[in-house]
Amino acid sequence: MNVQARTNTPCRDGGPRLLLVAGSQRAESLNARLLDNIARRLKDNCDVDLLLPSQVDLPLLNQDLETHADVLARVASVHRRFSASHGLIVATPEYNGQLPPYLKNVIDWVSRLPYIDPSQGNPFIDRPVLLCSASTGWSGGSLAIPHARALFGYVGGVVIGDTICVPQASQVWTGDGYAFGSAFDAQIDAALARVARLASEFANALEATLS
Repeated sequence: MNVQARTNTPCRDGGPRLLLVAGSQRAESLNARLLDNIARRLKDNCDVDLLLPSQVDLPLLNQDLETHADVLARVASVHRRFSASHGLIVATPEYNGQLPPYLKNVIDWVSRLPYIDPSQGNPFIDRPVLLCSASTGWSGGSLAIPHARALFGYVGGVVIGDTICVPQASQVWTGDGYAFGSAFDAQIDAALARVARLASEFANALEATLS
């Protein structure tokens, strides 16, 4: 998977560029594993960019830091990854029924940058967003999904109705990947097809405005 930031240009072979965002910083994250599964399904039809927590080095949002050049450079680096995408797939755990502070902080900083630097645009506006979650419990992370839906909708994303929630994810982890049943595989593929189609429409609209 290519994890380098790119510019807002049409994707190779016309496929949309999807940014996959892991909401957990844990090395053996179930949600990072879910994104890997998703990336494998998408790789033949989409340009996949996986934003890893190890590539994000942002302090907790503090407006006193907005004058620090090194902090703004780090924010701008992450902002470029979002701006280069035509759609987002976010896989996040739930912490006490809420979003992880790490994920919320990333979105807060990235959405804040255009206010700090007016030359930067809103990298969420009109982009389709697919929300996913995996957990060891019965909920499959579904308790955090409404909070994620509110957050990404607020910053301008178009959050699609489909979700991918994997309950008791450790029980379907084989060591080499997830082993889902055929019905759940079909559900995942349908959700991915929808977000890819909407991302393609966004990419085409963007290309039309730039031509």
